Amino acid sequence: MLRFPNPGSTIENFVSVYRAAFERLSGRTVDLDDIVVAVVAANLATSSGYMGEEAVARSTRADRSRDPLYNQLKMYAELFRILGWLHPTSQSALNFTFTLLGEQVVAAGRDFGALLEECVLGIIYPTPILAVKGDFDLRPFAFILRVMAACDGHLSRDEMIVGPLNAPSDRVHDNLDAVVTIIEAARKSAADTEKAVTAISAARKIQVNTLRNYTRWPIALLRDLGWAARGPARFGDGRKYRTLQLTDKGRELADRVGDSVDLRVDDATQLVPKERRALAVVAHFQMLERSGFDTAPVEQRIAEAKAIAAPAFKRLGTDGRNLLFSPFQSLSLDDIVAAFPARAQTAQMDEDVNQTAATAAPDGRDDRSHLFVHPNMVAAEEAGVGGPDALREELAKLLATYGEIKIAAATFAKNHVKDTQTVFYPLVTHLFQILGFKSDYSRAGVNYQRWDAYVKVDGYTLPVEIKSPTEEIMLSTKAVRQALENKVILLSRGGLVTRPELTSFVVGNRLPNERGEMSNLIDDVFKAFGLRLGVIDLTTLAHLALRAVRDGVTIDARQLSQLRGFLDV
Repeated sequence: MLRFPNPGSTIENFVSVYRAAFERLSGRTVDLDDIVVAVVAANLATSSGYMGEEAVARSTRADRSRDPLYNQLKMYAELFRILGWLHPTSQSALNFTFTLLGEQVVAAGRDFGALLEECVLGIIYPTPILAVKGDFDLRPFAFILRVMAACDGHLSRDEMIVGPLNAPSDRVHDNLDAVVTIIEAARKSAADTEKAVTAISAARKIQVNTLRNYTRWPIALLRDLGWAARGPARFGDGRKYRTLQLTDKGRELADRVGDSVDLRVDDATQLVPKERRALAVVAHFQMLERSGFDTAPVEQRIAEAKAIAAPAFKRLGTDGRNLLFSPFQSLSLDDIVAAFPARAQTAQMDEDVNQTAATAAPDGRDDRSHLFVHPNMVAAEEAGVGGPDALREELAKLLATYGEIKIAAATFAKNHVKDTQTVFYPLVTHLFQILGFKSDYSRAGVNYQRWDAYVKVDGYTLPVEIKSPTEEIMLSTKAVRQALENKVILLSRGGLVTRPELTSFVVGNRLPNERGEMSNLIDDVFKAFGLRLGVIDLTTLAHLALRAVRDGVTIDARQLSQLRGFLDV
């Protein structure tokens, strides 16, 4: 069975991990330890409840197989490789360079979805980029879509195990028919499905729970890319079960891959080198064009490559537009360097570079990237169910009206731009409640409660300084200084349980356009006193609450409680 590692929760967080590594390390040859440091520095990974350098220290083991952060990032790296974003060097399979394709995913910013789709369809086995156990000849995600379309438009987790992920090949239609027959037999009853899964477990000598764990990443992709949604189905005996059902978008993609000319590694190697490399250029930029990139600046290069690749396209029976081929996922490293010579990475990390200097936190006056923290979203039962009904309904209506969370969040903030303290302070706490955290605002006249509100995380109190839009249309450094005062008073006077290393929040309408002074203050406070100050604007908080309502996810509690800098969606 094809095995996909499961390093994280949401696809958004998955891309954030790559972005953090790329932004810190691109242009270098790196190893897994470098990637660990970069991801931890971005507050996207924890160990033993700690973030930052302490997380790395607590995770590191002499026996790397027992090092949790190392092994988590090893799983990420495997997936980044099959997506074509990270390539091993010719000298070592555990040293990597970042690719042009990965750079373009980062350049897409929040709109990475369309290019990620192309990369997911581009995943193939075998590939020169990664060796896997088993003799597979599969384009797995294209095959999953085709199987779903052929099986009444839906597929359950266990059907994915006994069907497309257990197939040795998808190259001919008979292979599709064989998988459909297996799934139809399993759908007679729950017992038949369980029997089929158990048989694979016994044959592969892999526990059933482990087999199911291999489906987590594929299911997350189907869900988060909008290809499939949860829904009910019935076994042949009439009993209901949960399944993934193709959306309209998923059906369109299934039709597209079914009509495509599928070029695999062995097909590409049969082309003469000049044609193969020209075809790679055309295919890559067509992927970008389908993903919404402007390819006009490289129009001449594409035209020249098309002319060279024309004989190959003619033999394949395509003009190239319906070609299913991703060069960064299919070609050898030598071919990729030849086709995209500007990507030959020569910068190496100096072996004698002081590790402490490399991992030290910037002071905020030059590189402030460490202060912009992308939220790590995790599934949670309590997400999207707390808070007032009226507020959840308001968020749900915005989702129904605008569809896109980015637009819905901006509209929510605009609708509340005239809120006074009496409206805005409770609103902030209610948004935290929707995220699944206990939160309340301080009542007037309670002198020992210096802070405007608090958030409870794992039983500990995080003070919140709030500035309504009628107080400050944009947050100021004064608000950050008040957040520091809140933390100091809470630590000195007590009254609520907290810990020094937990953050003190500032929440307001908008972030300032120039954040240099605020960034310096946040860094200076941490450097001098070890106290964390976290800043969240209303649009960001609404964005998280909308995700909670729509997807049942919330921000990772450890990341929230140790936020330093600006939460950045």
